[in-house]
Amino acid sequence: MEKWRFSGRHIKIVYTLFLVWSIAGTVYAQSGGYAGSYLSLNNSSRAFGMGGVAIACSEDASAIFINPGMIGMLYDGHFNATLAKMGYDRNYYDMAFSYPLNSWGSIGLAWAQLSIDNIEGRDQDGYVTQNFSDLQSAMMLSYSKTIGDNFSLGMTGKYLYHSLAGYSAKGVSVDIGSAIYIGDRITLGAVFRNLNSSLKWNTSSKLKETIPTQVGVGISYFDLFNVPNLLVAADLHVQGGDFLGYQAGAEYIIRDMVLIRGGYSDRGISYGAGLQVAGFKFDVAVAPENFGNTSRTFFTLSWRFGKQSEETYEPSVIPAVLPPPVQQSAPAPVSTETKNIVLITDGPLANERAEVISQNPNDKTITVHLLALPGSDPITLTMDQVRFLE
Repeated sequence: MEKWRFSGRHIKIVYTLFLVWSIAGTVYAQSGGYAGSYLSLNNSSRAFGMGGVAIACSEDASAIFINPGMIGMLYDGHFNATLAKMGYDRNYYDMAFSYPLNSWGSIGLAWAQLSIDNIEGRDQDGYVTQNFSDLQSAMMLSYSKTIGDNFSLGMTGKYLYHSLAGYSAKGVSVDIGSAIYIGDRITLGAVFRNLNSSLKWNTSSKLKETIPTQVGVGISYFDLFNVPNLLVAADLHVQGGDFLGYQAGAEYIIRDMVLIRGGYSDRGISYGAGLQVAGFKFDVAVAPENFGNTSRTFFTLSWRFGKQSEETYEPSVIPAVLPPPVQQSAPAPVSTETKNIVLITDGPLANERAEVISQNPNDKTITVHLLALPGSDPITLTMDQVRFLE
């Protein structure tokens, strides 16, 4: 009799684990629950508003969750906090921080948690026992380094914790990602998630579950069809040779302040919006659930702060060479045109948009300030480092 109770108890544990993981599964898992599936929730409202696409277009600290290779492409500090409300009493939270260390690369730190409360417990005979909770969390540390001007490689180490019905599990996981800029419009990204990952439970049998490794690839294209401020991106995901899913989405920026997003995945249509002012940004997204006809709502608050020294990031100004005095002519006037917008095409500020303050035809330089940081100091570039958009 005692032996039967012991077996039934573990049957309940295994059944409950499968049920919870099935509920917590994300858009990447067509088949439902698997160990660590909640990690796919680690994302931002911006990405979910674009259908979940993010591998080649992450622009803040959420890259720690998605593709650590993108962290090396960020030249400012970033802080993100996301809250998601989902069905079945599920709550998701995460926070992420990243900062560049000049030539040393970039670092990131993140935390994520998914909790489910008031799960009804039952014994092996189906009788109600007592309610319990499920809590899954992860601490993450990332490092990324640019190699050359257009390529970046990064890694995220994760410490995993799972508590369920009086039992707990711990484990580790590793993600490796990369990103490459092609010209001034196209970005490619690739990521290997959950390398050598597992969870070990504190049950008498020391149950050990392997977290499947996933591979994702993505592409993003800025100013597609020469439409200014339009970003289009797509991602694909596979696991063990099986196709998991796809995402595609777009983002359109209005007056560098309002952001409109939409996307589609194998789960359905999603949409979102954002508002950015003086380095702060608030995003909201509505995405379909993995089951049923309900939806999930995501909220993200972001802060872009700090600026690398001009000694590090400001390109060298080509000095003017004056002709002999006998041939010297009156210098051309310095233009003070301020209506033009340029896209920086070279150097660490590549793909940033800026407003023209002045142009100097004598030494072929242009002075601008970044639209993303309205209060930042002017930056002087050479004319061959920018492309006019308007």
